[in-house]
Amino acid sequence: MAVRALVDDGHEGRVYTPTGPESLLAEDRLRVLADVLERPLRFEAQPDDEARAEMLKTTPVPYVDAFFDFYVTGSLDESKVLPTVQEITGVPPRTFERWARGHKAAFG
Repeated sequence: MAVRALVDDGHEGRVYTPTGPESLLAEDRLRVLADVLERPLRFEAQPDDEARAEMLKTTPVPYVDAFFDFYVTGSLDESKVLPTVQEITGVPPRTFERWARGHKAAFG
């Protein structure tokens, strides 16, 4: 999609929000990866205070605050599935599972 927006006319000044064809929680993505990799995987959440302290070692405060606002407070809703990819490319977006299977070797 990015290539189309960069090389085709009519995209100047536009901002696109590409999404996949399905809304997946972190647990859903982990389940898909476990299936693709044919091995057990588990998700262990880091406590917010530990995550904040670790992030602040390398990341400016405004970015850390925004991260927690988006993902902990929930001000950023990434669950919306949008038609952007198909509208721009004419091709439906890949599912996360299809992407994971295509990149299986990268997971070692």
